[in-house]
Amino acid sequence: MKSHFMKKILAVFLLVKMAFALPAQIPLTEQQAIELALQNHPAMEATNQYIRQQEVLKNAGAMWEPSQLFHNITADPDLGLFGTTTVGIQQNFPSGKMTRANRNLHANRQLQAEARQGIVRQDIVRQIRDIYHHLSYLDGKAALFNRLDSVYQRVARAADVRYQAGDVSLAEKLAAQDKAAQIRLDARTVQHEIEFDRIVLGQILGLDEPVQPVVERLHEGVFSIADTTLLRTSALAKFGKSAVEVARSEQEAARAKFTPTASAGVFGQYLGNGDVYPGWQLGLNVPLFRKSLRAQSEAAQVGIAAANAEYRQTLLQQQTELGHLLHEQEKCLILLDYYNTEGRSLATELLRTGELNYSQGELSYADFAQLLEQAEGIELRHLENLLGLNQVIIELEALTGQ
Repeated sequence: MKSHFMKKILAVFLLVKMAFALPAQIPLTEQQAIELALQNHPAMEATNQYIRQQEVLKNAGAMWEPSQLFHNITADPDLGLFGTTTVGIQQNFPSGKMTRANRNLHANRQLQAEARQGIVRQDIVRQIRDIYHHLSYLDGKAALFNRLDSVYQRVARAADVRYQAGDVSLAEKLAAQDKAAQIRLDARTVQHEIEFDRIVLGQILGLDEPVQPVVERLHEGVFSIADTTLLRTSALAKFGKSAVEVARSEQEAARAKFTPTASAGVFGQYLGNGDVYPGWQLGLNVPLFRKSLRAQSEAAQVGIAAANAEYRQTLLQQQTELGHLLHEQEKCLILLDYYNTEGRSLATELLRTGELNYSQGELSYADFAQLLEQAEGIELRHLENLLGLNQVIIELEALTGQ
């Protein structure tokens, strides 16, 4: 007796130890997961660094050319081959126009990096929301299979009773048991899908610990758009617009190269007889050979035209995608309306009458299975339509920047 009691105590101790050894699961809502992903995702870190890079360049000030240190030796009829030695330093001064152009260029590149970050942020949010909505769909699917499992288990028992009474064949009894086993297998498959989604979610969040998503019941989402000009404020449109501004800044920098710049220098002359004389010079740097500079300016103008064309293409593509998504949303709503008005009640009645009539011997197993498969199809299509609607809404909100 004492030995049996000690075994129970040891078993409880081992269970408690295992519970503390297991890693704690982190419950996360959709919004918490989004915030965590935006903090940890390497793509967000990369865009932050690009923004910082352009900010540093923008605040770097004028771009000075390297100073020129020179040493000249000049022959002199009286002082010989090394009659005069000159040592000095010369510096070219950047033009104010070029400095302003470079600062403007880096400012616009910073805005472009911020626009790119908006696209990255949008994509991360969309991934997280897709996973959470898919998990809601899988939860609904698991609940449906659990309901069907209860029905098929009761029917399998009824088939066994009828077989024992000699009312049905062995094949019918085995078919009922097999269908019950298939439903349980489907339910296990759904659990594996849920686990896979949890693993993918943890990878996106950059977490080593197991993640426990807190998902809501799958329901009909709502989206409406009153003004299609919202497309011009989307992340993709902002990036296209920023590319145009960068191209204009590049043209401004190319044109600034035509501006003359000043230079100044100081030097000292050492004569062969030992005399030393200081000196200074001022200069003006004028671009005399302008063919390559004109080519750079013309190329920058072409770049502006190309960026403008790509921006218009982006807007056109977004408008086309918006129309397609709104059409898909309408299709999903029509199918969901059918379920709400007819499909739900039909599936419920098929399940109820099918099980009742088979148990009472008024329905063959083949007819019963057909009724249940019809009911199962109605419920599964409803879940798929709910998931489809919510995925379309996620795409619409990302497209319009809502």
